[in-house]
Amino acid sequence: MSRHHAQGFTLTEILIVIVIVSILATLAVPSYRNYVMRTNRTVAKAALQELVTRQESYAVDHKRYAADFARLGISGSGDADVAYVTTDGAISRNAANALYQFTLAGTEDTISDCSHGGEVTALAFTLMATPVVASTDTVCGNLCISSGGVRGASIGTATDCWKR
Repeated sequence: MSRHHAQGFTLTEILIVIVIVSILATLAVPSYRNYVMRTNRTVAKAALQELVTRQESYAVDHKRYAADFARLGISGSGDADVAYVTTDGAISRNAANALYQFTLAGTEDTISDCSHGGEVTALAFTLMATPVVASTDTVCGNLCISSGGVRGASIGTATDCWKR
């Protein structure tokens, strides 16, 4: 007499697998979100550095800093006073697929909390990067950098948010 063995899994085995997968997902999802947030912040910092370089080049040619992004050669159909960066690091004046929005201000007294203040002057500017979606960066929030190289963040410390 041959015995027929049932094939498949028992309910207990399935429940154990579900518990293990749930634990792994609980650990992996926050880690992944943190990784994405840090990556997005890195893209924004690189774009800010590029914009500072463009401002310095503009100042060499025109003896003053540019008052808007159009003068810095940032193309797009959007407002000249606002620029955006996408996940691939492309800077334009178009808001489509943007991670951060960039604005220009004039005074360095806005650096400590990256608040917007003043107009760009011939001798000073501050660039600010604001996450397009608030949850883009819950650790640092807005990032900013001045013509003097001073860096800041609206939530975290400049040291933590700007470290490499």
